[in-house]
Amino acid sequence: MSSVAIKRADRDAVEGAVLRYAAELRRAHPEVLRVIWFGSWITGTPAPGSDVDLCVVLRSSDRPFRDRIPDFLPASFPVGIDLFPATEEEIEALPERSPGLAAAIALGREV
Repeated sequence: MSSVAIKRADRDAVEGAVLRYAAELRRAHPEVLRVIWFGSWITGTPAPGSDVDLCVVLRSSDRPFRDRIPDFLPASFPVGIDLFPATEEEIEALPERSPGLAAAIALGREV
């Protein structure tokens, strides 16, 4: 007989981790202008296994988007995390390039 255990992360623990991580990002990376938390944790619909979605708005970058991601990943985090390290220019172009992602970020909360 097999069983499945569904675990749900503690909202307060996740929020505390996000706030600490956003402050850490600002300290370690002076190019970070804003950190926007968006997705299911912000809309109030996280399911078991939901990750944290963070848009890290940068002044500028001379590196391709995907090459930036490892620079901003935390060493550890209580749940999965998806990072979107985008420049201000990329954020401004996002509604045309990826309207769904742009809308999700627009509903986010700056942390």
